Amino acid sequence: MSKKSVIKMTAMAAAFAATAVPMAASAEVTGSLGASSFYLWRGQDLSAGGGVISGSVDYASGGFYTGIWGSSEASGLGGEYDLYAGFAGEAGGLSYDISYWTYVYPGSDVGAGEIGEIILGLGMGDFGLTFYTNAGREENTSSFNAVTQVGEETDLSVGDDHYLTLSYGMGNFSFLVGTWMLDADDSDYTHVDIGYSPIENLTFTASKVVSSDDLAGVTDDQDVLFNVAYSFPL
Repeated sequence: MSKKSVIKMTAMAAAFAATAVPMAASAEVTGSLGASSFYLWRGQDLSAGGGVISGSVDYASGGFYTGIWGSSEASGLGGEYDLYAGFAGEAGGLSYDISYWTYVYPGSDVGAGEIGEIILGLGMGDFGLTFYTNAGREENTSSFNAVTQVGEETDLSVGDDHYLTLSYGMGNFSFLVGTWMLDADDSDYTHVDIGYSPIENLTFTASKVVSSDDLAGVTDDQDVLFNVAYSFPL
């Protein structure tokens, strides 16, 4: 498997970045800082147990928002930063948020637009449903160069790989089920996360892969992951 394929499979999205940004009545710039015991991402530990620091800067006006999120480590790829833009709102008690995210890894020569996702989030009461689909560029194997070992051109890839979460909040507890629906055969897996926030901005999370295909890269006999994360607004 090529390095680019590994990046695509294991580092498609930031674990700590929110997929919904509150609407602002007027233009507003906000920021945040956070720390976590490791990089917990969709049922996986992407930093091999190493702690990570993250932060974000956001601009919101009406329902529109855009921003940048960065992390100190991403699965051995070094630093990561994400660029995103979207629109969020509410109608008849149903909240919605549609956005585009692109994930950049400067240390691995992965630039803006190469790896990305289109994300649609829906919420009603304490329930949330979020759908992710890839939207980036992939190597054109028809133009593969035997010397450089890469495709000379890239093609736009949209909708090949999907990820879906269903979440529920109850007091200080949160519950999430996430499942992959990948284009590659026998590569899907499902994980369950249980979170507890005793105080604002501090969250303890237990995450467990509960089902996995043979080629998923993670297995359902792996130990439960226990993560501690703290974030605060600037």
